[in-house]
Amino acid sequence: MSEIKVRETTFRSHASNLASASEGSYLPLKNGNMPYSRANSINELRSALIDLLDVVERFQTVTKKDSERLTQMGTAYATQDKSAGQKISQLEVR
Repeated sequence: MSEIKVRETTFRSHASNLASASEGSYLPLKNGNMPYSRANSINELRSALIDLLDVVERFQTVTKKDSERLTQMGTAYATQDKSAGQKISQLEVR
């Protein structure tokens, strides 16, 4: 059996890297990747906002169509109710 020689500082460094990786911590300033991550985050935010605006516009058109349909249904029910009321008032009680 062979012996593996590892410095304690190297071992602690690897252990801390594994611990931070298992916790899911994101360190953007580590290894100098902050400019890329900031640009990437801004691009993702921009695309998410554009997608949100598209969804809001689609929702607006759908609700506008629904409100028009509800208005038409309301007027149709009102005319039917009025004609039914006139027919009922014409009936005689025997």
